[in-house]
Amino acid sequence: MPPLALPPNLLILAVLLSSLVFVTACSAPQDSAVANTKLSGSQLAPASDIEFDAELGESPWPEEGATTLAITESIQQTIKSRYANDLPALRHVHSKAHGCVLADFQVNKTLQNEHQQGIFQPGASYKAWIRFSNGDSDATREDKEGDGRGMAIKLMGVSGEKLLPDESHTQDFVMINHPVFFINDPQKYLSLIESLSSSNMLARLSAPFALGIEGSIIAAKINGKKIRNPLYTRYWSMVPYQLGAGSNRSAMKYSAKPCNQLDNTPQSDQRQDPNYLRTAMKNHLDTDNACFDFLIQTRDTRTAAGSALSVEMATNEWEESAAPFFKVATITIPKQDFDKPEQHKFCENLSYTPWHSVFEHRPLGGVNRIRKVVYTSTANLRRSMNAVTPTEPAGNEVF
Repeated sequence: MPPLALPPNLLILAVLLSSLVFVTACSAPQDSAVANTKLSGSQLAPASDIEFDAELGESPWPEEGATTLAITESIQQTIKSRYANDLPALRHVHSKAHGCVLADFQVNKTLQNEHQQGIFQPGASYKAWIRFSNGDSDATREDKEGDGRGMAIKLMGVSGEKLLPDESHTQDFVMINHPVFFINDPQKYLSLIESLSSSNMLARLSAPFALGIEGSIIAAKINGKKIRNPLYTRYWSMVPYQLGAGSNRSAMKYSAKPCNQLDNTPQSDQRQDPNYLRTAMKNHLDTDNACFDFLIQTRDTRTAAGSALSVEMATNEWEESAAPFFKVATITIPKQDFDKPEQHKFCENLSYTPWHSVFEHRPLGGVNRIRKVVYTSTANLRRSMNAVTPTEPAGNEVF
């Protein structure tokens, strides 16, 4: 379930209308027709292989499989309509890339024992392709407008069995510059995207009722963000993932934070350039490296505060007082010339999904379960429309 950009005036209306009817997006998963720990055969086939880890707190939302199918079909139809006569077809959201850069992901040489799981092995090193983007679906939207900003990391040279069969040696981490998502319930998300895609103004005005007060406030915060440089911004996973396997596994969230605190306030002269975030990245990497600390936080379910942290409630932040972040790796983006048409095209043909993953970092929660189907199906659709054959990157590409 990718972040969805909402018009600012609709966000204001969302808060006002939601407050009148006391609508909230904070409901929890309820009992449904889903049997045992897997989606039943009557539900969406592509999601039927997803297991629910009850011990880590996963539980299905009502009609999750059918809702996933409806969300996927709605997004596919939007992509088909939007790019029917305007190829290449871009991503449904995060359509505008600021740059795709080659980086080094270096795991700490010393790690706490409980953090030595999956790719986080002391001293391990990986090449990475990192895509920075705006969250909006309009690739022509000027950077001066408020928006969520994305950082998608694809590690290469990752050994071990993967959750998806289309890439054998990668691990993806997908983040935006806000710690939480704005909706939990898949059915409410479906109502939201159907309302916003409608040509009927009354239907569009009903969108706030899907978000509720809490979701409207979070969406307004995400869509109001204005930054100076994607390299100066902190990013979060928003939703949880597994850390480890077997009886010692736990739930984690992750974050990428600039190694040094830099002024991230947009400058007045930047706003004259509609693509100033790409320019800012280019100016920095022309002369200097960039650096991020890669951090993880885990729940300690032996404490009441840790046990209260949910894997299904994507709108709830894991407060650092209950789950502190620990640095596990350093991302170094060497100075480079990334602003090349062929490199941009290469990046646009890459598929980023949190399900490009080793089993030790399996995505958790309803948002991630829907992402598995939506991300895979829309990537396949775009490749089909663009007549592109998927190729797994190796990290040695030259442009």
